[in-house]
Amino acid sequence: MEKKSVETQENILIAARTIFAQKGLAGARMQEIADRAGINKALLHYYYRNKEKLFEQVFDEALKKMLRPLAAFLADDSELFQKIRNICKHYHEVLIEYPFIPNFVINEVNTDPARILKLMDIEGVLEGKKKTAFQINEAVKSGIIRPIDPRELILNIISLSVFPFVSRPLSEKFLYENEDMGEVLKSRSDRVADFVIQSIKI
Repeated sequence: MEKKSVETQENILIAARTIFAQKGLAGARMQEIADRAGINKALLHYYYRNKEKLFEQVFDEALKKMLRPLAAFLADDSELFQKIRNICKHYHEVLIEYPFIPNFVINEVNTDPARILKLMDIEGVLEGKKKTAFQINEAVKSGIIRPIDPRELILNIISLSVFPFVSRPLSEKFLYENEDMGEVLKSRSDRVADFVIQSIKI
């Protein structure tokens, strides 16, 4: 019975991730989630009293998957170019496993930014940002990289890593119509890191 309960809850979470990623909190319906999970709505409400509670769990889990690689990158003591390679690798590994995350986060990021900032603080992203900004500025002073605003460099890394997953349906049809997009995305992390490093290297 306990095993079935765990399986049911996991099926609910899988269904909720998909529906919330497609429709956000406002557009999702509990009946739709129940149907996708293969259960009735009453059983869904037994596990999760309301849509907001279910969303809170799924959203926080998804956001942590995005934030933890970023926090690891920002707190890393490696030299700058290695840090860039590490974050590109981490992001691509996470997004290959959880491809729904970017759309999921983007759907909600303008709705409740305070919630996201709170999680960023809890996960160590805000503290790590200061450390990495200092490291980037020191690399500029030392003549290792060209002058660049640390915020711009961090944003470039995140954008180049995340956007291909957000735009996957379009990219498959417009740019990679004769290729396996999954394989293209898997092999991108090294190319993204090389691109970023070459763009700042002196």
